[in-house]
Amino acid sequence: MTEKTTSDLVLEQLKQGLALPGDLYTSPTLFAEEVSAIFGRQWLYAGHVSEIPHAGDYLTVTSGDESCIVARDADGEIHGLLNVCRHRGARLVDCGTGSTRRFVCPYHQWAYSHDGSLAGAPRMPDSFDKSRWPLKKVHTSVWQGLVFVNFSSEEEVESLPELMADAAELMNPFGVEDARIAHTEVYEVDANWKLVWENAQECYHCNANHPEFIRTFDVREMAQPTAGEAPLWYSEDRRSQSARFPLKPGAVSLTMSGRPASAKPMGEFADGREPYTAAAHLKPGFAFVFSPDYGITFVDTPVSPDRTHVKVQWLVHRDAVEGVDYAVDNLIRVWDQTNRQDWELCRSVQEGVKSHGFEPGPLSLDETSVAGFYYAYARMMSAAGL
Repeated sequence: MTEKTTSDLVLEQLKQGLALPGDLYTSPTLFAEEVSAIFGRQWLYAGHVSEIPHAGDYLTVTSGDESCIVARDADGEIHGLLNVCRHRGARLVDCGTGSTRRFVCPYHQWAYSHDGSLAGAPRMPDSFDKSRWPLKKVHTSVWQGLVFVNFSSEEEVESLPELMADAAELMNPFGVEDARIAHTEVYEVDANWKLVWENAQECYHCNANHPEFIRTFDVREMAQPTAGEAPLWYSEDRRSQSARFPLKPGAVSLTMSGRPASAKPMGEFADGREPYTAAAHLKPGFAFVFSPDYGITFVDTPVSPDRTHVKVQWLVHRDAVEGVDYAVDNLIRVWDQTNRQDWELCRSVQEGVKSHGFEPGPLSLDETSVAGFYYAYARMMSAAGL
């Protein structure tokens, strides 16, 4: 008898309209499989182009045992480079951002140009051919000023613009490529990455837990994704999803007051375009929400079966000046409070699913996107034979 795969189990739960069994959030074996099969093969968000504006600027992306350098060269091109020296395998740079003339291995001083080519290797024989030993490339794609990497070892990977095609029309008016990072928060969440993602897919919990968020967010409209302003768009496998984010009448931005947090409108909204707020997800770990005056990005990185690293960045127009056009405290207030409330809820669920008495309950009418996540998760695991 053929052993049931994780993807088979998830699809069976979906057919019954049920949540997932507890061991899918606690198993170290499954966690290791997910990091390799999902996060090792899908597009992962690296950062915004404004974080690496000049030649030699770089940022890093880490997923499981993999680390990537995203660097800009003298011609303005962006390269994804495996953060592994071709000599003995040492990491070239630590996690974070920086700027350097060359990437020099701290171990034996092999030096690499920003495109990954080997520029210097001390005390190698005359027969040594530097051109044979560049840094290995990591698939890189820039979409709307957002940089993504894919650690897949396959020579070709799917097109990111094609995967995000439905979101493009919705997001084009925001001019995301002309934004810059105004603030960054890093949260350590004591919960499995899937619980963190599920939480972000529904607002069934919002009325009881997010007083700041629902001052301007219209929960009732969210419960009717095919009605009102616009439908919910998603790719066939549900990895990509986008929609307008409904705000209450009179609100033009997702802030405490519903008024703009920044005086510098973004993109076409500076020219008087009718305001709206929009959101998009790219599974397994990226989401963003933009209002006419600011945007926010979320990146979920699995750390262990019961711990997730969440990096959140707030973006404003590149010409917006802190203290003149916006105040950071006001800019981040709604989302920072909502995030902290969500992380506590996720921690509570993580504790609960460890109980031997936990039995997955039925999904509500407000959790259709949670079901969509289950489907996308099953498809990604199935692609790896899991």
